Amino acid sequence: MNSNEVLWQKKKKIQKKRWYQKERNKDINVLKKVIKSLSRILEKIQQELDVLMVLVDAQQTSEREEQKHCNDDRRKRTVVTFLQSCW
Repeated sequence: MNSNEVLWQKKKKIQKKRWYQKERNKDINVLKKVIKSLSRILEKIQQELDVLMVLVDAQQTSEREEQKHCNDDRRKRTVVTFLQSCW
């Protein structure tokens, strides 16, 4: 092989490496954009989940208060029934 061929092969090898590096960089940029989009989506989902958890907590609190009220009514009726039976 003469020196021109060797230089040409080296040049070709360098160009190939640069091409692969450029393709990798493109792939990395695409992945960064996807990650950014997924992060935004995850943040929105987390906010919606927070709102739903507040609503569920409020509903459970309301149900506990209602149950407590019903239990108080039962106790009052029991006391009234007992007092009526005594008279």
